[in-house]
Amino acid sequence: MAEKTINLIIVDDSFDTEEKVISTLRALGYATRSSRVEDDEDLIDAIKSRHPDLVLYSQGMELISLEQTCKIIQENTDNALIPVIAVDKNEATTAITDVISAGAMDLSSYQNMKHLAQVIHREVRAYRNWKKNLELQKVLDESELRCNSLLDSSRDAIAYIHEGMHVYSNASYLELFDIGQSDDLEGIPILDMVATSSRDDFKAFLREYMKTNSGLKKLVTRLHKPDGKEFDGEMEFSAARIDGEPCIQIVIRKEDVNTEELERQLKLLSQKDQLTGLYNRQHCLEEVETIISECEGNDNIAAIMEIHLDNFDSIKNEVGVVGVDHYIVGIAKALAECTHENDILSRYTHASFTILRRGSDKEFIEKYAKEILAKLSEYEVQIKDATVNTTCSAGIVLINRNSPDCNEVLARVEKASNEAAANGTNQISLYVPKEGELTRHEADSKFKGQLTNAIMHNRFVLYYQPIVSLHGDTDERYEVFVRLKGEDGTLIMPQDFFPAAERIGMAIAIDRWVLTRTIQVLSERWKKGSRTRFFIKLSAPSLKDDTLIAWLDYQIKEKKLPADCLVFEVKEAAAVTNLKYTKAMSENLRKINCGFVLDDFGTGANPFQLLDHIDVDYIRLDRSFMDNLTESEQNQKAIQRITAQATERGKLTITQFVPDAGSLSILWGMNVNFIQGYFLQEPSPVMNYDFTDMGG
Repeated sequence: MAEKTINLIIVDDSFDTEEKVISTLRALGYATRSSRVEDDEDLIDAIKSRHPDLVLYSQGMELISLEQTCKIIQENTDNALIPVIAVDKNEATTAITDVISAGAMDLSSYQNMKHLAQVIHREVRAYRNWKKNLELQKVLDESELRCNSLLDSSRDAIAYIHEGMHVYSNASYLELFDIGQSDDLEGIPILDMVATSSRDDFKAFLREYMKTNSGLKKLVTRLHKPDGKEFDGEMEFSAARIDGEPCIQIVIRKEDVNTEELERQLKLLSQKDQLTGLYNRQHCLEEVETIISECEGNDNIAAIMEIHLDNFDSIKNEVGVVGVDHYIVGIAKALAECTHENDILSRYTHASFTILRRGSDKEFIEKYAKEILAKLSEYEVQIKDATVNTTCSAGIVLINRNSPDCNEVLARVEKASNEAAANGTNQISLYVPKEGELTRHEADSKFKGQLTNAIMHNRFVLYYQPIVSLHGDTDERYEVFVRLKGEDGTLIMPQDFFPAAERIGMAIAIDRWVLTRTIQVLSERWKKGSRTRFFIKLSAPSLKDDTLIAWLDYQIKEKKLPADCLVFEVKEAAAVTNLKYTKAMSENLRKINCGFVLDDFGTGANPFQLLDHIDVDYIRLDRSFMDNLTESEQNQKAIQRITAQATERGKLTITQFVPDAGSLSILWGMNVNFIQGYFLQEPSPVMNYDFTDMGG
């Protein structure tokens, strides 16, 4: 409908002319919104209110000339390409070269309305195509800016090669070869980076790759630095473009031989926020756990502060996705300058940060928070044509020997932050525990008896949530969840009891109960003809359980379960912390024909580096990627990037917490393999989802 609507300005002194034009266009199926003007003032007013697609100028106007009309359009619009058509009232007698010299696009006549309609159609279409190209160019420029930013900040060594020569190299690439600046590499052959002993093999590989110049290929070879020092590296080749020209992207990774060092590096990467370089939410959670443990049983005191940007959404609307990322990076730097040396500063959500500080009492932390908020309120940055600044709110929770577990501490600080924001700008709120709230030690003692009783008397309950294919696979897949049935019959969620179970050494026992019951249910379903696969969570302690694989192997054979019907899930954070055990677990699971999922994937600075060392079948993206997915260009691009890399590596992708049909449609367009979430079905004690519905 929008394509058939024309916003038209007619420069003419007769109502009859306007009606004649509108009638002709209406007969051709156009809905015309028109304004008729007779002089320069009317034209300026009409341009500002109408935003025209086209201007018709009737030759012979006394109060305004064709040249004046074109000049006014140029001076009063953001662009000078709104088409003007000069129209003779009788048969065209004016020379077309004269009207084009005056600034018009063409010449027609009201005596030949068929020709005039064709000219209008052509010019409107050309004008709209030009505007669309401008919009697309803007999107492309923003995309390239974002890609360049990601390349420049990547911890992988990346270079672009055109006709065998370096045309781009990022900081990590320069650092890998001990080269000062990228200009020193431009025009240098990639062959110069390969050790002499490996050059023949490298040239043969490169010739073969350039024949197809498609797909992802890897080569492990010997490289050397300008000073002659050699090292082993894995080169990853893929097709790319730079400045519109085809080229080859090369990613180089050093061959890791020290597992402990690799685990340390991966852990460091997994702790960092990709955009700001600060610690991320997962690391914040781990540090809160550590600090709570330090404070338990002694007089240590600490504090956690959550700082939230008050007007994040309005900033994003004003400067766009790339602009708001630039601003968040600036705020992160400003915060880093405000905080003290031993503070732990993390990016907690899109619009909030946390500061963990040991040795802080109430008076100090409140004064500290006020100083930080005051400094942030002074920070401003120029983005495009906008000067951007913000105010913040801060929620504070003190941590001491009486503090509850990590989940409750974080819930309290978010509550305090929300309360501060509700009170206005630059406000601070300190959470004060209510009488009767359990300490961590009290909560652990309570759960120890409750969990022991639950294992002995089968007071755990299994719930199931479907994992649904977006591309026609109708096999039944369910993720298995465990719930604890309280004495009053209410269900206690795992996030409320499992952290305590890990602390008091009961996580392995609960995992084994879940596995025993799950295998029993699975065996019964296969006997009834249901081709069901179960996805089962493994806790970090179970990764180190050296009896698990042998026990699983016996259960699978004893129940005669088919291959690949059991798939085990390990969180990315647990895998990084326990790399050696996770790698062994994934290899051993494959030997007994079980699948493996890396869960809550993608929040680290370089998550795919983990897949170079752990053999997985699926990756399930972290729930944070679903935050406002239909509106968040940042999350859409992140999912698209992860999905593309996963596909290249032959890994299947799962997105969790899918909230609505709009998100589902976006994920389908990105070639995500599987989805799950309350929109499809919430976890339930029965398995009744119709998998053929999505499959069809």
